[in-house]
Amino acid sequence: MPKDAIEEVEAVQQAKEDNGEPEIFTPAEMRELLAAARSEMIPFLSIGGFAGLRSAELVRLDWSDVNLRERYIEIKAAKAKTGARRLAPITDNLFAWLEPHVKETGAVLGFESWWNQIPKLVDAVNERRKQQAEEARKKPESVRKFQWKHNALRHSFCSYRLAGTKNAAQVALEAGNSPQMIFAHYRQLVTETEAAKWFGVMPSKPAENVIPLQIAANA
Repeated sequence: MPKDAIEEVEAVQQAKEDNGEPEIFTPAEMRELLAAARSEMIPFLSIGGFAGLRSAELVRLDWSDVNLRERYIEIKAAKAKTGARRLAPITDNLFAWLEPHVKETGAVLGFESWWNQIPKLVDAVNERRKQQAEEARKKPESVRKFQWKHNALRHSFCSYRLAGTKNAAQVALEAGNSPQMIFAHYRQLVTETEAAKWFGVMPSKPAENVIPLQIAANA
């Protein structure tokens, strides 16, 4: 290579070392996402954030795998990343978000590529922030822009669920991971109070006939 080209390559800023800490959404950010999302995005966001399914598992998920009556989502072995069947819990708030959308059969995701929907969703959140700032007569430059966080829906579920249950083995079964991985990456990232707020994110109009789901901390 010419000397000038080598110098240009050397001048390129190198990526910073990853500290290994997973990124998560706050309860307030999750409310913003769900409020700004189009109807067909609600199952993707709510199942990812409140049941911890991986994006690839969500793509393969059928409504026949979602059992609202028994309060679980079945991830069949053929659809799971680990190749092992598991049951993910349907919490009270997830029930409320899914109830208006549930069908007997058919793909849960109502679009071809979830990744193509994310920039549109981010724009929608930022537009809402801008409008709220204008209504509050705040300066445009004071509005903090929302940014998508990599794999944050699943990371958020694991972090808040562990804080709420204090049971790494239970969360590992629900998320399809090992207790060692759950304990190493998600312990003490959030508080029990924050976990209650996360699983307290409800639609503005709650679903009818929701029977509260009680799960003991050490069940």
